[in-house]
Amino acid sequence: MEPTAVNRAKQWQIALFPFNNAATNVYFAFYTYFTYFAMMYLTGSAGAAIGGTLIAGGLALTITSFNAVFAPLMRVFDAITDPVLGGLMDRTKTKIGKFRPYMILGNLLLALSLVLMMVIFRGLGDGLGWLRWAVYIVSYIIYVLGYTCQCAVTKAGQTCLTNDPKQRSQFVIWNMIGMIGSIVLVNVMAGGVLTNEAVCPKGLILYEVTENGFSVEALAAEFASRGISYDVSLLEAGKQYAYVYGAGYGAQFYNIMVPFVICLSAVYTVMAYAAISAKDKPQFWGIESEPAKLRDYAGILKGNKEIRWLALSSGLNKLASTIATSGTVAFLLYGCLMGDYNGLYIPFYALCFVFMGLFFLWGSATAGKKGQKRGVAQFTMFALLFYIGVLVLLCVYDHDDPSTWLSIFSTEGGFHLTINAYTVLFIIFYGCGYGAFNCCDNLTIPMVADCTDYETYRSGKYVPGIMGTIFSLVDKVISSLQTLLLTVFIVYMVPGLNALPGEATAYMDGMKLSAIICFCVLPMASWLVTIFCMTRYGLSGKRLQEIQAVNAVRKAAIEGGMPPEEAMRTWQTIDQVPARFVVPAHVAFDKKTGQPKKENLLDKIYRVIFTRREQVAAEPSVNAVEIPERYLPEKEEKDE
Repeated sequence: MEPTAVNRAKQWQIALFPFNNAATNVYFAFYTYFTYFAMMYLTGSAGAAIGGTLIAGGLALTITSFNAVFAPLMRVFDAITDPVLGGLMDRTKTKIGKFRPYMILGNLLLALSLVLMMVIFRGLGDGLGWLRWAVYIVSYIIYVLGYTCQCAVTKAGQTCLTNDPKQRSQFVIWNMIGMIGSIVLVNVMAGGVLTNEAVCPKGLILYEVTENGFSVEALAAEFASRGISYDVSLLEAGKQYAYVYGAGYGAQFYNIMVPFVICLSAVYTVMAYAAISAKDKPQFWGIESEPAKLRDYAGILKGNKEIRWLALSSGLNKLASTIATSGTVAFLLYGCLMGDYNGLYIPFYALCFVFMGLFFLWGSATAGKKGQKRGVAQFTMFALLFYIGVLVLLCVYDHDDPSTWLSIFSTEGGFHLTINAYTVLFIIFYGCGYGAFNCCDNLTIPMVADCTDYETYRSGKYVPGIMGTIFSLVDKVISSLQTLLLTVFIVYMVPGLNALPGEATAYMDGMKLSAIICFCVLPMASWLVTIFCMTRYGLSGKRLQEIQAVNAVRKAAIEGGMPPEEAMRTWQTIDQVPARFVVPAHVAFDKKTGQPKKENLLDKIYRVIFTRREQVAAEPSVNAVEIPERYLPEKEEKDE
């Protein structure tokens, strides 16, 4: 007989629910173009386009001002909206459940933000600069609200979908498939398909700079060599200009991408909605209790140390990974140092997903058998070890020695491979490290559900919305430091560099150290913090088994009429829980001998370093306290 504590989902539900994350990732991936589009038009120069050419003199200043002032202000806005939304979600009880209303609302708000920005905004005349700013700010606020609404469901909804650790660990696999169908698909569509001139005519943006730019004469020679035509009267003699040239800046690009993004995200939302429909019901929610109020947040943060350790480690991991995988660092490494951005970035991007797939399969299997925490701890250590190899390779890099450059293929004299030993080692170390740390990043998402279970055990409150938004808020606040750190470790450390590097930026002294810090040192430092946090985090193994068993018997008694306070006092440890509410701990058996498998080296390392806080003092059900007959649920009375 299956224990009463078990709540399992069907396989298709486990597979489709992570596409709620893919639905928000579609907009996240497109946001680079969303922001740049706005920046073009906020200069007030959109009407200057002549034959596909756009002169935007204030573009660089506008982008800098936006990143320096408006983006941090929106983090303050997040600090207000996230807790409010979490509280509202926990109070919500509708005919379509607790979580599905926020999936629908969030996706509609995201679509509205895009339409408002890309359609209505574009129709405003050049003389309405103030209105453009107003519409942009409103659009951005709507985007943040929509993203928060739908994204919070990804973390909160898992609590009712399943409490089986093996099923929760499968989120990693299906989330990767969703990532390929969202982030990768949008980038391939925007940066690959639509770069075809026949599909989407290219547009050119020129902007004025003070240093490292082209004079009018030099620009004329540059454009002549590239076959680019432009109106010279739009340029002022004696000034320097920089330029960006690509399909991403033409109107046709946005005419294609906007409906594509909206429709793709809507399809993913429908898939996730269908997956959670049968589970988004009161019988699958946690213990019914007085809804948490805003003043309860401090108590939850103070009392629930598990969410603190998880949010800190995940936030720092996200910050390090967004820095290391940012376009800026890609330009720095593949362009400035290696001198072949176009020839290296896409192949390495594709190779990384191959390694990710392998590590996600391995990580999901490990987490399913040995717990989410084991997966995070183990693969964080793997990432750290592999990145030591990447660090050594970047340290031996010499700009004057081609044998220390990355090289995959050459088109000189015909297409042919030019892979050297340095490149082979880099692919192995970086690919494995990239796969390992992305596995860790994804494994932390189902761990939020474990922290929610712990909060129910600790306080008697079922607050998945609050737990999910606390996690998201800490994650967003920490990751918002990305631009600041990139500026500090690249612009300020490289003499003569006045802006973050781009595709056309030449190599300069100091860039090697910047690449080492941003690409290796910052991620490695964050992984050391994660390893420490996992030694303090205690929700795995026997400890998680105890929490879920205690929650299950309390819920059954409360549903039978027992006051919540009495249920909290009656069952506090696993030895007090009747056996039918205890899910047996997973034990791996040797197929040949039928005996439990012996510990391998990784098991021993994990047990010594990470399991001290997972232990419980008693064995299951040795002092079992049965639910009093008057509080037995009707179904259980009939079964007896």
